[in-house]
Amino acid sequence: MKSFGSRELIRCLKHLHFVQQPQVGSRHLKFRCPKEHQAGERPFIEVLQAKSEYDSITQRKIRGTLKKHGFGEDEILSAMWE
Repeated sequence: MKSFGSRELIRCLKHLHFVQQPQVGSRHLKFRCPKEHQAGERPFIEVLQAKSEYDSITQRKIRGTLKKHGFGEDEILSAMWE
């Protein structure tokens, strides 16, 4: 998978129908998942703004979180690069 930054991640989350929550005084944006979540799992994803490229470990964690929310690798890839 190609590397991605905050711009690509935000576009991906919007394509996957995540809903942006109000920003409260930080550099992080919060996106709420449209699908049901399991108990103990965060129902949102936080995105650090103005990041041109995330490191490989962070990218892997983000993809893993999206998979836990019920999205497949193909869905993530197509939403990321549309």
